[in-house]
Amino acid sequence: MSVKPPMADTSGGPSKTTTAAHGPRRWIGLVAAVALAGGGVVYAVHDRGDAPPTTTATQRRTQAPSAAQLAETARRTAIDAILARRAAAVQRGDEKAFLQDIDPSEVGLRRAQQTLFANLVELGFRRLEYLQAEERFDQVVIKNHGPSAYLVRIVMRYQIADVDAVPVSTELGYTFARRANRWYLVDDNDLDLDLGPSAHREPWDLGRIEVHRGPRVRVVVEKGDTKRARLIVAEAKEALAEVGKYWPLPWTGTVLVVALDETEVRDARFADEDIESAASATSTFAEMPGEVTAEGKIGGAYVVVNPAERDRVDEILLSHEFTHVATARLGGYEPLWLAEGAAEYVSWSGVEAVSGPNEVLEWEADVIRDAMPALQSLPTDAGFYDKSGDVYGVSWLAVRFLIKEVGIEKVAQLYTEIARDGINQISRDRILTAQTGYTEASLWLALKKYQPER
Repeated sequence: MSVKPPMADTSGGPSKTTTAAHGPRRWIGLVAAVALAGGGVVYAVHDRGDAPPTTTATQRRTQAPSAAQLAETARRTAIDAILARRAAAVQRGDEKAFLQDIDPSEVGLRRAQQTLFANLVELGFRRLEYLQAEERFDQVVIKNHGPSAYLVRIVMRYQIADVDAVPVSTELGYTFARRANRWYLVDDNDLDLDLGPSAHREPWDLGRIEVHRGPRVRVVVEKGDTKRARLIVAEAKEALAEVGKYWPLPWTGTVLVVALDETEVRDARFADEDIESAASATSTFAEMPGEVTAEGKIGGAYVVVNPAERDRVDEILLSHEFTHVATARLGGYEPLWLAEGAAEYVSWSGVEAVSGPNEVLEWEADVIRDAMPALQSLPTDAGFYDKSGDVYGVSWLAVRFLIKEVGIEKVAQLYTEIARDGINQISRDRILTAQTGYTEASLWLALKKYQPER
């Protein structure tokens, strides 16, 4: 399954196991255009001996701030202090400090925040801060928490030690209220439905967890699910070796694998009965969509396992997902047939190394005989995961064909350049032609004529 972001419309995709997979969409706005507008400043020039004219704006600047403005500034300062205390408390492992700004009357919230604190400490953050974004208004919140209730979107900026290569962000919605001349946190989910699909759905938000560590892997499971976590750590070790062996681009990162009994974690949604994907590589954002550019900037990816597949996690599944993690920061503009084809190439190379070539050759024959005739072109990004045909098989065949034609190093270079610069079909074809001699259309024609040697 491809990397997918919290708020992008073309995100994610399921990993192929033994059946045709269906699932969420891929991870970045592949055809999004971002317009940058520059603002100009006009200066009025006066005679040196003349005083500049007095304007309404000048008068307004010299006026003392109103009582409402002073109250707003005081509130922002108080909330900033609360958020700073909470972040510092996690870094120090100080539960008392983390809980001190929660309304004592909100017993359920306090219990949930105790669990959150324990999870955050167990994960281990190199960096953590909470930042106020924009204020929101909801009359129901005012009714529930009183006229002082302040509902605000919070950006949680963090870096899990050894996992996140760069600081990344997620969203929260906090409600604060003034009680006896002091501000308290009174709710943490009033904004959940108005934020991105991963907001307040991070692994640490969903009940008590435990974290198991292995070389270059962290596995998150429910508290007490220790045996499963250890098995996944062992499988991840094999999967990391396969990615290192069969994908030539250097990558030394650490993977976070989330295997909770939850059908919605981050932006991986497995609640639909039609979802057959075994796992999803879900993106993290170094810059959130809309923060600087419309599509944001990918910081990396975490792997989320379908709870229905947790007992069948193996190195084949994980090597596919880890390939997506290894390529996540390249840019995100690669076509889905290339992204999924490369991940399938790595995982099936591992199969071939263990079982020999016969199983791989049999699948290749099946794809040529059954899947190719069902399509009219290479699988397109639009509706990729909704197609009934074997788009994974055809994507794998296309990558396998290119590797035979030009070599894995050229295909890896193709991936790197197209992920960074393949913002439209013209750019994709230009890069594809430069690296392989094909356009997408001519590659499809070559695939239709392909008869592998047996």
